[in-house]
Amino acid sequence: MIPPRLQPFVANVGLLLASIVVFLALCEFAVFRFVWLASDVPANDFVDGVVRYAPNQSGVWRVRDEIAAPYRINAQGWNSGVGDYVAARRPGVSRIAVVGDSYVEALQVPYDRSLGERLAAILGERGNAVEDYRFAISGAPLSQYLQMVEHEAARYRPDWVVVLIVHNDFDESYKFMPGRYTSSFLKLHVENGRVTGEIPPQPWQPGTIEWLRRTATARFFLYRWQVRPQFLVDLLLPHARAATGYAGNTDIAAVLADRRGVEAVTEYLVGRLDAVVHAMGARLLLAMDGDRFAIYRGADSPVLALNQITGETAARHNIPFVDLHPVFAADWQNEHRRFDFDADGHWNEHGHDVAAEAIAGAIRERTGRGGASP
Repeated sequence: MIPPRLQPFVANVGLLLASIVVFLALCEFAVFRFVWLASDVPANDFVDGVVRYAPNQSGVWRVRDEIAAPYRINAQGWNSGVGDYVAARRPGVSRIAVVGDSYVEALQVPYDRSLGERLAAILGERGNAVEDYRFAISGAPLSQYLQMVEHEAARYRPDWVVVLIVHNDFDESYKFMPGRYTSSFLKLHVENGRVTGEIPPQPWQPGTIEWLRRTATARFFLYRWQVRPQFLVDLLLPHARAATGYAGNTDIAAVLADRRGVEAVTEYLVGRLDAVVHAMGARLLLAMDGDRFAIYRGADSPVLALNQITGETAARHNIPFVDLHPVFAADWQNEHRRFDFDADGHWNEHGHDVAAEAIAGAIRERTGRGGASP
């Protein structure tokens, strides 16, 4: 029984709660689905020890009012412009596996206009038949690239494996970071500047948070308008990241504070990648992103120490290495066209094109022909 003097208050609270429920339902089932469109977000899966996307999905990835890029997830769980992957090789057709994180996944550009598809098209310009298979997922570090190459790409017997490295790949290969599926990545155990073992990925399973994340309301705010804690920090305190030495999407000062660990991880993973790729009868090429924002400012960048570490490691293993920083710098000098978006730091179509041209040139130098066959 509610005391008479409290009944108006309880009625008002009930009316308020009912109004909120109706408002949220209106946003979820009408506004963010038909008026102000939320971004589509592909659902995840975990198959054969590798986190990926659930098969056979399509949608449009939206970021603010700048990006509206269609994606297509094939039957194997990868965003791809060539459809489903098949293990059998077609006579006379070269095959390239492109491995990486969100830059290779490339949800920000149409599914058939990313690095992989552009690379195959460039290498096929001289009458050669080349197909590309992409294996990539957002947030994956260098250690997970090894997992994807060894447990997924190997079954398709490519001629070349191209691994695209970005600057947050190093410390995240041996330090656990918060995220929905970061514990489902292969990690390394490092002690006193030495790699002492590999930590297998934990199987990924969707939970309540995953269900909430996939609502239209969450997809509108989290993905389309990027309303996240870091976004609010950057909005309210625009100099916060600069003060901490943030560059190349990583806290470079913190990363290089454990330079021995970074060098050990790089040596170990490059060596393992080389061995796995060699065992499948393919050739390995490493490419690495530049600090594009330093290029725009005409400034030096401390994050390029990671490019140097990677280049030196690749040279010790006699692995081709494409440092994209000077490539982007030269193109910026000539074209003065950005490689990324205002609302998103990932490559736009021009960035993918420039990177693909540089990597294709490196492959041609080592094949002595237009295509990709060794």
